[in-house]
Amino acid sequence: MSRVVARLCFALLFALTTVVAPVLAQAPAAPPTAPPARPPQSAQDPPLATQQPPTSPATPATQAAPEPALPAGSPSSPPVEAPTPGVERIAYDYTALYEAINPAIVKIHADGATGSGFLISAEGFVATNHHVVRNSRYLAAQFADGRKVLVHPVVLDPRFDVAILRVHPDVVAGVTPLRLLPAGDDDRVQPGLAVLAFGSPLSQTFLMTQGIVAKVEPEALLGDFVIEPGNSGGPLVNLAGEVVGINTFGQGGIAGAVPVGRLRELLEDDVVVHHDAPPPPAELLPTLRRERYPTELLKSRIVREALDPKAYQIDAGKFTITVITPVLVGKASVRDDMMQLQNRMQRRGKKMADPAWREVDTPFYDWARSAAGQLDYAVTLEVKPDFGTTSGSKWKLFASAFVAGAAGTPMAMPHQQVEFKAEFQELRLYRDGELIAPVHPGRSVTEAAFQGQDITFIDEAYSGMYVYAPEVFMTGTEFRIEVYDAREPGRPHRVILLRPDSRVLQQIRADFAETETS
Repeated sequence: MSRVVARLCFALLFALTTVVAPVLAQAPAAPPTAPPARPPQSAQDPPLATQQPPTSPATPATQAAPEPALPAGSPSSPPVEAPTPGVERIAYDYTALYEAINPAIVKIHADGATGSGFLISAEGFVATNHHVVRNSRYLAAQFADGRKVLVHPVVLDPRFDVAILRVHPDVVAGVTPLRLLPAGDDDRVQPGLAVLAFGSPLSQTFLMTQGIVAKVEPEALLGDFVIEPGNSGGPLVNLAGEVVGINTFGQGGIAGAVPVGRLRELLEDDVVVHHDAPPPPAELLPTLRRERYPTELLKSRIVREALDPKAYQIDAGKFTITVITPVLVGKASVRDDMMQLQNRMQRRGKKMADPAWREVDTPFYDWARSAAGQLDYAVTLEVKPDFGTTSGSKWKLFASAFVAGAAGTPMAMPHQQVEFKAEFQELRLYRDGELIAPVHPGRSVTEAAFQGQDITFIDEAYSGMYVYAPEVFMTGTEFRIEVYDAREPGRPHRVILLRPDSRVLQQIRADFAETETS
């Protein structure tokens, strides 16, 4: 009996292992343990794409859905990486940020250069760098929509390189000022913070570049955001659209900005809080066309027309006026190189296997790509003071000649001192008796520093760079140019009349004749 019972138990155990076990293996696994809760987001973490502050001017783009997981063991399945707490992949709509911020950006026009700035209040206050506007008689702000108006300085802070200007409030009606980073959030500006720089660098206007803050110092934010000449004064903003700094300098791939804290302090100054001076006028100033001189037309003129420098020069007493057009710049810059290649083609053209070889155009296109700022649709009257020997040097020369003549010996040439003979103050252009306002009445310092065995020329004086739209010169029967010397206040130093038969006026009209219909 015991043997029978043992055999029955063995049979039952065998059945369980061969039939029931496979069924249990196919049963669903126990639910996984819930992942640990994500720690709260710190102030340094980037804002979530779906949790942007409601006051931000831009809406970040929605994060893309993850790719579906491949079966385990698949040859093409990616390696599984453990999630890093507190780090998320975030997509931003930079186009929306640009469109929200750009209307408040301005291009600052000063006497000798241009820079950038940005609107900070509905009352018309504009922030920029001090070095953009220092020592400038003429200040204007141009918005992205093309409007250009006068601005007045309100506060100038050379120590921290910050300035506050003002435009008429009517000009900025409907334009949203940029928000400054709140004072309590300054500690959020740390290395690694993503930032955007706005401004008008080089020959371009209203550009946005991206980078990160690399180092934070008490008086500067350093990073790899692109800063070039013309960017100075523009805003440096975080991804929420808040201004964290004012773009100031760039060197060797490293850029610097003034922390926004100094700007907040200036806005609390009594000069700003109780500013009651009349705002500048709201009338629009003249501007140039947005397009530049036609490239192919310029190339053909450089090739077929000889350069005649005298056709672009005007004698203005102790000044020389040079009429600068894109045609003159092109001929002076690249015509010789093009002619050299053209002569080479004429000598060897019959042996060229490729009839479409057009290497003669290469110098022009290489130059044109790098000279975009010199091809604006404009006529510039450059007024430079002449130079000559000083009165003392002239007396030394006369005395040396007199002594040599009396003694019958060769004259010993005395050392000569050279100086500028005038100091530019202003230029006025009248067409048929009507005063024409320039697009830009520029004035800058011209320096000379040369010292040799027989001559010393170390001096500086103001020159003028007055920019006009070409249309000004295309009609009219008489143009009167008045040049003023700062040493002769109250009366013009020289008056020049240009009539239709004038060589200079004919050259201007020839340079722009075909562009009127192009």
